[in-house]
Amino acid sequence: MNALIILAHGSRRHESNREIVNLANDVNEISGDKFDAIEYAYLEIAEPTLLQSIESLVNRGVSDITVLPYFLNSGNHVKRDIPTMIETATEKHPDCRFKISACIGMFEGMPKLILEQVRLG
Repeated sequence: MNALIILAHGSRRHESNREIVNLANDVNEISGDKFDAIEYAYLEIAEPTLLQSIESLVNRGVSDITVLPYFLNSGNHVKRDIPTMIETATEKHPDCRFKISACIGMFEGMPKLILEQVRLG
């Protein structure tokens, strides 16, 4: 089984965290059979944390997890903190494969998406 975790920073503002829940649900609705599960997690402040989401997925039989950092640039969280957490998860679950995708701000289509959004907004 494979899964996608959309990882956001987390916020004290409930509505902001809810946006990530809604995003994960929307991605799940259009993903077809690409992933067996699509979850969300937060790096800090809110729950579930990345490690909690990983634990939940592994307990459900998932053996291949892709983490999408829902961050616009590759700062310390993307370059240091997330890889450290994945290293911890790999040590705990050596039979599970983990992949960290590029942060969303680095996606090839981002410039076009920005221009489309500005026109629509």
